[in-house]
Amino acid sequence: MLSVRPKITDLSFHLFGRSLHPELFKLGNSRLYERENYSLNVNITTDGHWIAFTHKNFVFTEVSASAHHPLPTSQVLISHPVEGACRNEMPLLEGQIQYESKVQFEVVDAKTFVTIQQHLSKQTDHSEPSGLVYRFESNGRLDFGAVSYVDVQSFINHVKIRAYHTFPDTCAVLKSESLFKIN
Repeated sequence: MLSVRPKITDLSFHLFGRSLHPELFKLGNSRLYERENYSLNVNITTDGHWIAFTHKNFVFTEVSASAHHPLPTSQVLISHPVEGACRNEMPLLEGQIQYESKVQFEVVDAKTFVTIQQHLSKQTDHSEPSGLVYRFESNGRLDFGAVSYVDVQSFINHVKIRAYHTFPDTCAVLKSESLFKIN
């Protein structure tokens, strides 16, 4: 089982124009989605997520990670701290692929936070879940640990990924929505 998360104020969001080595991350849960035009490798990590989108021989990797996490410095297409709300749009492969993402974090009251935690924890209770969930260990101060849920909506020419990561110490929730669309 993975341990507790870094502080949400230490998180950053990245898009790389390359693959990243799995050894860089402590993985909690993973799933591979394959379509005729692309594959998507979705991973929940200690810090957030690591998602690799592959089209033909090209790989684009989205990462939410601690700013202190050692990540490569080559082929960084997007990199920014997670602060409030941010939107990214970028054509990839000379317009063959459109990438969009929205990243937002918010602090909620304790009652709302517990409701969100419970809802996310139940997402894989369905007979055919579209995503994956990981429940982290408690840090000992609280009765429950963080939860990550990544929902994937996979279609022939595009994939939409919604990720939710909770941070119990501060009642914060990181939400991201990403789209890879093949034109």
